[in-house]
Amino acid sequence: MLSDTDIRNQIENRKNNSTKGIYINPFEEKYLTPVGYDLRVGVKGFSWQSKREIDIEQEKKIEIKPNDTVIIETLESISLSKEIGANIHAMVSKSVIYGLSHISTTIDPGWTGKLLISIHNFRDSSVELRFRDSFCTVCFYKVESESTAILGRPIDRDDIWERLLEIAKEEKDRQAREIQLKKEKEKTEDRIRITLIVLFILLTSFIGLQVSFKDAALGASLAAFLAVVSPSIINLLKPK
Repeated sequence: MLSDTDIRNQIENRKNNSTKGIYINPFEEKYLTPVGYDLRVGVKGFSWQSKREIDIEQEKKIEIKPNDTVIIETLESISLSKEIGANIHAMVSKSVIYGLSHISTTIDPGWTGKLLISIHNFRDSSVELRFRDSFCTVCFYKVESESTAILGRPIDRDDIWERLLEIAKEEKDRQAREIQLKKEKEKTEDRIRITLIVLFILLTSFIGLQVSFKDAALGASLAAFLAVVSPSIINLLKPK
């Protein structure tokens, strides 16, 4: 594992040789720890609970609701030589105080780009992480021999992010369909209610007229009864 002194030396090595050492951008000395570097909340995130992309930079924060898992892109871009690998670790201040758990992530030797970090909220209340807040720590390791495997992964894992955006679009389309179906159902129910009200009025009028022709007194009693019960019946047929 590399110490803060080792990390500084590796950063200097990269300046002298583009195939060696470590590159962190943006780099600030105050985020360097004795055995790593604290990574910060970047410009975008994704919530699995709401299945939507979050513009953290614009909203200035990302809200993590109870039992939600969010994906946060780091502010920093990291580039490693073939001689260095890394692991992402949770910060005690975030896991103990805020109840946030980080899903472990490794960084392969030769990696270049930003990182996608999964964070889960185990609390029964929401937690907010501000834009540019530090939220996890990357620890670097010197491998015994240079890595030869070809990564074959897009920089910044754009392939994963594109899939997340597809999921967000699918969820948005699903919600739109549900709203449309609900509106159509309400329209159908309204038409049925109107039809039933009209039929009730016509039927009671017809019966009232028939009875009145045969017995005026009975017709008057029936009319009085219908005058009392009709509003209640019509009210039952109205939409709630």
